[in-house]
Amino acid sequence: MSEYDDKREHQINALLEGELNKAGADEIKSAATDDRELARAIVEACELQRVMDGIHVERAPASLTKRLRAIPREQRSAPGVRWVRRRWAVALAAIPLVVIALSLMQPDTPSASEIATARQQLALAFTYLDKAGVITGREIELTLGHTLSNAVTGAVNRTIKLQKEASREKKA
Repeated sequence: MSEYDDKREHQINALLEGELNKAGADEIKSAATDDRELARAIVEACELQRVMDGIHVERAPASLTKRLRAIPREQRSAPGVRWVRRRWAVALAAIPLVVIALSLMQPDTPSASEIATARQQLALAFTYLDKAGVITGREIELTLGHTLSNAVTGAVNRTIKLQKEASREKKA
């Protein structure tokens, strides 16, 4: 509902209950002549008021009223007891949290056998890395050595051939 609807609803209720002065009542009635929704809302509110006025309300028997009033007193406990119960509930709920926090905060120390196994595995891993390094080094040496030697020897051989051909041409 919008603020406008709330204001109109309050005005309609005040009109039906007779709380509006003559100017206020005339104002809402004149607004209803121009606004169909407002007029319908006033008519619906009047009909609802008539139906509600026609409902017969019976009073509850005195014995029932007495019993209903006694219920809260019977179930009411002392205020201090409720506070103590809440404290115990909070304390009991906090215990698992403390245990979990402490278990998470403790460092996880390995046993001696776990340390020995880890050392053996590391030694094995370093051995494999050393072998892989040696093999890779050989591959690099072979590839680069062959490429460089071809580049150098090829250039030297060409130069020697060119010099031989140049010397033959000079002799001829």
